[in-house]
Amino acid sequence: MMILAAVIALFLQAPDTLDASVVSAARRISPPVEKASREVLERSANVADAIRDFSGVQLRDYGGVGGLKTVNVRSLGSAHTAIFMDGVPIDNAQNMQPDLCRIDTEDLETIELYTGQKSELLQSAREYGSASSLHLETAAPHGRKTTMRLRAGSFSTVSPSLSHEGRLVGTLSGRIRIGGDFSGGQYPFHVTGPAYDTVMFRENGDIRAFKASGGLWFTPSKGRYHLSARLYDSERGIPGPVYKQAEEYPMSLDRQTDKTYSVQASGAQELSPRLKLLARARYSRDILEYLDISELDPSVSAEWNYDLQSTYLSTSLGWQALPWLHLGAAVDAQHEALKSKVDARRSTLFAAGSAAILKDPWRASATLQYQVTDDGYSFLSPAFLLDWHPRQDWQFGAVVKRSCRLPSFNDLYYTNVTSRALLPEKVWQFSARWCWDRSYGPWHFRANEELYHNRVTDKLIAVPNGSLFRWSMYNIGKVKIWGDEIHADVSWNNTVGLIARYSFQWAREDGSDFQIPYIPLHSASFNLFGAIDAFRLDIKGFVTGSRLTAASTRPEYHLGPWTTWDASLSWRSSGYTFALEVRNLLNEQYQIVQGYPMPGINVLGTVAITL
Repeated sequence: MMILAAVIALFLQAPDTLDASVVSAARRISPPVEKASREVLERSANVADAIRDFSGVQLRDYGGVGGLKTVNVRSLGSAHTAIFMDGVPIDNAQNMQPDLCRIDTEDLETIELYTGQKSELLQSAREYGSASSLHLETAAPHGRKTTMRLRAGSFSTVSPSLSHEGRLVGTLSGRIRIGGDFSGGQYPFHVTGPAYDTVMFRENGDIRAFKASGGLWFTPSKGRYHLSARLYDSERGIPGPVYKQAEEYPMSLDRQTDKTYSVQASGAQELSPRLKLLARARYSRDILEYLDISELDPSVSAEWNYDLQSTYLSTSLGWQALPWLHLGAAVDAQHEALKSKVDARRSTLFAAGSAAILKDPWRASATLQYQVTDDGYSFLSPAFLLDWHPRQDWQFGAVVKRSCRLPSFNDLYYTNVTSRALLPEKVWQFSARWCWDRSYGPWHFRANEELYHNRVTDKLIAVPNGSLFRWSMYNIGKVKIWGDEIHADVSWNNTVGLIARYSFQWAREDGSDFQIPYIPLHSASFNLFGAIDAFRLDIKGFVTGSRLTAASTRPEYHLGPWTTWDASLSWRSSGYTFALEVRNLLNEQYQIVQGYPMPGINVLGTVAITL
């Protein structure tokens, strides 16, 4: 109630005359692999949209506005990519990674993708452990403003939102935001089989979602504190896999209801010129109700109810022992409890230590994280990062790291076919990169490449099994992954430019001649943009090679390559924004996950007014 009362008071304050003070960000060993700036986020509907052209990323998309969207980085699987909101993990023990289409970008400042780990000198113990991490940073309020936004488009999609932010008193400021996503979710698609070739409609893909959030920022001398609360409430259909069948047997009629509440707080304080303290906490509750309706007999149904509560606490200290030597230590504790037909609990303790040397042109750090759970898992994760800046426009780096991914509650208890003896995945990561970044007058050039090798032991594989909600889980032994990511962009006066990304991923189980499921050998993305005065035009292309859905070359396990093109036109001036985006311009018929067809050509328009 204190958060709500304080944020509502924003509407009663006089206009700001000064911006809130800002504490500078911590120093880093190396930059993120990919980054989406505030400018990019303003053109994206959600986090999934913002990161879909990142290098080395496969976005698992099950189609439509309400379709599940998760991210897989460098063939390791979505559970190896931890999601952090302002440094606090928002994954959970039930299904590991949250649905990225639930997270809006309107109040975010940046999204950063790290492989290995985030390289800040002061961070929580939890941040040291993941094979890759996606960091979402909330934008602090600057001045007093109210923003009304409406997105609307194909498939009866409407997404309104209203936000207000400003100063309360002194260096205390806040923001409140409400919004929603509504869509009928019905779209046509082309389907073929051994004895048929027809057009069908995607059914049961509707969604009704309500979102609300509020936050307070306090920036005293040499410190920064942030308190936020979020609510997500949705009801949606769960379309099953598509196949040709008699009309008397309908497609999936399953329904899902989600209610998520979370409160989190973080504080960073400089205790002395050489000593800094970081503390974070989060409580969340996820209530999920799933109605499983039989396709053979719609009068037969089963209800699945899940109630997951999670508590997270973290404390970190950073000490500058010498001008060039930084030491750090962190301890985190996390407890998760799931109530359902089979109850499950897990308490995890994370402890980490780090040492970093910053002596130009070299930067290096060594970290060691240990995690132990009360259900029998323990793991030691060492990492080493090296960065070399021989010249201002050249940079070289390398990462070596060991990490693990524990089986989730869903993996252990709520799948069609599984084993209670599932082993955690263990990963060794090796990578080396170079980057060249140079400006010549109005021209700016950037090129970078990263070569990597991942070695996975006891890899966990999830395979759809008749329902998007229930999967089959199993370990497949050892997997070796070799990859190459190339990123190049050129721009003139920041008004015209081209950004190109290419990824090569060779990922196979030991002794196999086939790629592991759903990993393309080649993928690429392109973005050609131009800006004149208040107008901006973007043309984006996405190319993905063929994939297998199982370790077999039989036709039924083959997903063909696909290419899509999007175009967007926007205009911004004096507090007004208008944008029109047309996706899949060529009406490509394709699938990212077998049996889940993606929409053809579709349109989304945006109108935003800031007062």
